Amino acid sequence: MTNTQIKTQRLVLRQPRASDIQMIAQHLGDYEVAKMLARVPYPYDLETGRQRLQQIIEWWEKPSSAPELVFHVDHKGQMIGSVSFKALHETPEIGYWLGRPHWGQGMMSEAVAAAIDWLFQTTDHEMVLGTAMEENTNSLNVLTKCGFEAIGRSASMSLARGDYVPDIVMKLTRNAFTALKVA
Repeated sequence: MTNTQIKTQRLVLRQPRASDIQMIAQHLGDYEVAKMLARVPYPYDLETGRQRLQQIIEWWEKPSSAPELVFHVDHKGQMIGSVSFKALHETPEIGYWLGRPHWGQGMMSEAVAAAIDWLFQTTDHEMVLGTAMEENTNSLNVLTKCGFEAIGRSASMSLARGDYVPDIVMKLTRNAFTALKVA
């Protein structure tokens, strides 16, 4: 098993632990968080969450063959959110969430930038995709701050809402990210 950790000025992105389940349930049990995510039901099901968390932990046992890698985001020793990359054997897609008490402080932009830097430093991927619901201006701002550009529109099924929600598909190339870091 690896022990991958990314440190930023305020945050630590780390591999998930089974003990994270209570903070996950607390944050994802908030409808305002869950409604902006495609794969999270509302109300949050703790047992399903435990099973998913165990699967995520196991993927870190063999990261080179994992379909998805998830980092949990800590601030001052407390788990506050998550950043993930799925479709790692194709064009990776970034996903993320942040507990509502931490919104509006630039933490997710910091976490996403650090995770993307890790992805480009540790893989040969030339591009990463991101999708955010059209109404989720905060998430769209995170992607834009990190250098993503809109490439289209689609719709995602929101489990919390039980319906499809329009979203914007964005992309970031290695070159664009490197240029942004240098500037």
